[in-house]
Amino acid sequence: MKFITKDFGNLEYAYVLPLGDMHIGDPAFDSKKFIKLRDWILENPNAYVVLVGDILNCAIKNSKSDIYNELMNPQQSKKYALELLLPIKDRLIGMVSGNHEFRIYRESGTDIAEDIADRLGVPYDQDGILLNMKFAPYPELRTGKVNYTAYVSHGFGGGGTKGAKINAVSKLSNIVLADLYVSGHVHFATVFKDSFFIPDTRNGKIDKLTRTFVSAGSFLSWGGYAERMSLPPAKLGTPRIRLDGQKKNLHVSI
Repeated sequence: MKFITKDFGNLEYAYVLPLGDMHIGDPAFDSKKFIKLRDWILENPNAYVVLVGDILNCAIKNSKSDIYNELMNPQQSKKYALELLLPIKDRLIGMVSGNHEFRIYRESGTDIAEDIADRLGVPYDQDGILLNMKFAPYPELRTGKVNYTAYVSHGFGGGGTKGAKINAVSKLSNIVLADLYVSGHVHFATVFKDSFFIPDTRNGKIDKLTRTFVSAGSFLSWGGYAERMSLPPAKLGTPRIRLDGQKKNLHVSI
């Protein structure tokens, strides 16, 4: 787990979009949908991105993906991914690998996701990152900062039911305490919250912590492997996480 700090300064708010499960190389990758969202990010100076893995499809001989159906090999897919992502390189605040990129690492010891991160200049960890995203709403008054912590991992497991997909992102809370948990992998955009109480024995009070769980969507149209496995079609795109910079308030829209 890599700890990353992102200081948004005195921004009134910031959007953080988890982008992943593009599966570049698979013929079902919807490049038009992705480019439309990328252009929205470019048009909104307060929009930032965390990459959550499976940027590439990386079909290889022994993988579940159909190597004979790929539009690009992994090297070509990496080059195209960089073409798509370089325009927003200054908006990227963190990146993790996905199980599809891990195929290449397992077979060759080469981390193709790290190659992309290095080229884009984005902080990277293969397995997970812990973000500390902070705002200083009134720097001239030297008041306290507004901080949000987020644990991001590609995720694993899941299953065909909606409940199983929700459980996949909820497992991240077993690892670290954070305000926000983000994962991909299951191609199912959703959000839910939970709350619990934390005793503050020093000050003799009880604090309530609300956690937000976000499952990122995908940019892979339905068909192929999803159809063979009887998986339902899913809405393409990804949730938009809005962090208020004036007071601690986190809102997610899908």
